[in-house]
Amino acid sequence: MTWEELLERLSLGQDERTLFLPPDLSPEELARYAAGLANHRGGILFLGVDGEGRVVGASEIHPLQITHALFQLTQGLLLPYVEVIEGPMGRVLALHVPQSPAAIAVGAGRVPFWDGKRLTELRMGQALPEPDFTAQVLPAASLSDLDPVEVLRLRRILEERGSNLAALPDLELLFALGLLERVEGQDKPTVAGLLLAGTPLALKRLLPQAEVSYYYHEAGVDPEGYAFREDILRSIPALLERLRDLIQARNRVRYLTVGLFRLEIWDFDQEVYREALLNALIHRDWQSPDAIQVHHYPDRLEVSNPGSFPPGITPENILRHPPKRRNPRLAEALYRLGYVERAGSGVDKMYRLLLKYGKEPPEYHLYPEALTLVLYNPELDEAFVRELAEAQERLGGFSLDHLITVGHLRRVGEATLEELARALQLPLEATRKVLTRMERMGLLRKEGGRYYLVRRDPLGERALGLLANPLSRREVEAQLGLTPRATLALLNRLIREGKVERMGRGAATRYRRRV
Repeated sequence: MTWEELLERLSLGQDERTLFLPPDLSPEELARYAAGLANHRGGILFLGVDGEGRVVGASEIHPLQITHALFQLTQGLLLPYVEVIEGPMGRVLALHVPQSPAAIAVGAGRVPFWDGKRLTELRMGQALPEPDFTAQVLPAASLSDLDPVEVLRLRRILEERGSNLAALPDLELLFALGLLERVEGQDKPTVAGLLLAGTPLALKRLLPQAEVSYYYHEAGVDPEGYAFREDILRSIPALLERLRDLIQARNRVRYLTVGLFRLEIWDFDQEVYREALLNALIHRDWQSPDAIQVHHYPDRLEVSNPGSFPPGITPENILRHPPKRRNPRLAEALYRLGYVERAGSGVDKMYRLLLKYGKEPPEYHLYPEALTLVLYNPELDEAFVRELAEAQERLGGFSLDHLITVGHLRRVGEATLEELARALQLPLEATRKVLTRMERMGLLRKEGGRYYLVRRDPLGERALGLLANPLSRREVEAQLGLTPRATLALLNRLIREGKVERMGRGAATRYRRRV
């Protein structure tokens, strides 16, 4: 490393793979920092540099002193290569620390760990964090593997968000997003860099597992077969655009007027399936050779990715568990580009948007080495969606807990406290508080230890008002502004409830309110 390369590297500051340390550390302190770097991802420790990246010099330390001390203090597990860099401002020692395949302790039971901002210690028996594959640099990767058009796309995205990063030159922009690393004096793309801005040829050569396969299955056809398939191997922004085009081309929309508002209700809401696709990309196992698969059926959308949930997360606690990211470098870049929320609110967003339109919550299927997320598209219940929208307008909006409870009771009819606690993924006492509040709001009633939905039926009430005199289905449809199918469903429900009677047959059929 030349002096100029050193100064350029110091100007970028400390990160997950770079540490600045003054020369007056004890051998034990130096060993803890070096082991902490090895226990994470490895990297370079610059000795003779203060925390701001200014050279203070390390002229009195010999490289052999360092290697000997680290070898002794880590029981022979750490032996970095020490490079001496001299210049007009002094002498700096660069310790090239490899990533360790096993935890390195310094002292009795003390396992240091450098997380990119501070040195911490892992508890006894605690596993090392899973290495971030998307932060690594593949040996065969080079700057020529990045597509200038895709880099420009990233810049345009940042400009639209008003981000200050958009004003940076290309290389600085890529470094700021974590898409480039300096390796032995050369700028090279990380795996995240290739995924976000790599050329199709580079992805095919270096990351063929970045391919996503889209399948469309027609209704009534063998589910094992498909009517259309496309394999997509592009950068993530281009990939998401293509998947959106493929899904939207087969995505129905219906319009529902509630008061002064017109609701757009899609078979599959764009925000919902975008979150599902982003979750698959962020949380997949990128070292697996398998591709993400998207299966599009008229009644459901399935997104399958290699790798299971991060440790500790299950389908039963995913709503409440603090977010965990398997690929932090990729997730951080997507956050800066505005694709995802840092707080991990994607699951909440999917639940809210699905339940808001009377659909079912997302369903997760776990397999030994894969995870499938299913988004269902049930028949639209216009009356329920209207009632829900009117209730939210009347009561000032619902929390996600309210939506989950209402949606669950709509599907099952009645439920115990324990059943609703499982649906809400909350402890019993917290669930009881939610239900008590909903009882006060007039949304629920409790009878014999079971909870029921209190449903207002404004649409049914309007229909009954119209049917004081006999009307045809078409006349009811025109008065209420419903589709033919929704009108027939409403009339049949009112007949089953004993509130309406059908008179005549065929074209002469009329409906009348029972007295």
